[in-house]
Amino acid sequence: PQKGGTPSHPPVFFSPQLPPICDEIQLAILSGSKVLGTATLHLSHISSAGAELEEGTPGFLPCFGPSFLPFYGPRPDAARTPSTVSGWQGGDSTHLGGVQGHPATPTPFILQDTGVAYRGRVLLELSTHMGTPDRRQRDTIAPEDIARVQCHLPRCRFGLCGIFYSATMVPAGPELLRFELSLGNYGDTGDVTCKPAASVTPHCSPLFDGNRYHYLPWYGDKPVAAVTSSWEDASHRWDALNLLRATCRQLVST
Repeated sequence: PQKGGTPSHPPVFFSPQLPPICDEIQLAILSGSKVLGTATLHLSHISSAGAELEEGTPGFLPCFGPSFLPFYGPRPDAARTPSTVSGWQGGDSTHLGGVQGHPATPTPFILQDTGVAYRGRVLLELSTHMGTPDRRQRDTIAPEDIARVQCHLPRCRFGLCGIFYSATMVPAGPELLRFELSLGNYGDTGDVTCKPAASVTPHCSPLFDGNRYHYLPWYGDKPVAAVTSSWEDASHRWDALNLLRATCRQLVST
């Protein structure tokens, strides 16, 4: 979070014991006592004990960033309830009025996933220093650190397009199904902070395949979803990471 171009949250200090007995550092966004979202850093991903053999590869203490860390949490209550789909020929109501053993009203109902949604992100840098820790819990950010982070903030526009070729083994029932393509909060139909996008497929009723499963009858008309979003340009990191992964795959294959 920023105010006037300057990061608004000061550094936070804590004293872990190394080597740790766990592999996770969990961060949470709190509103009072309510957890809005969480993120996890695995120590095995941001540190290394080094090679155990003599003259082996030296290790390094936990470090991360500066980079944006996304947070995910439960969807708001409003997003877990069926929402009205405009233009549906069956009516405006989206109430699913059935009970067990009785047919439900065949109205549009958006089936949700596990309830995990993008809740925001934090520009974070994590560093570890050896020695006896002082009793500080917070401090101010140094001006040189603020200047070093500014190069990560300019944004670029990115486009994401998804073509859905088939949907099989879908749940049976009278509910109309659709798929949603989102990147962060862009394309999320339950998020009103971004402009609407063509990020969802048309509603479709599943059909029985004659055996034991159901599918969506798209046939020759494949639905397309697209999202335009703005993010910081981290291509310098993507290029280096892709190069390292390609090199690892080549070494393993040979």
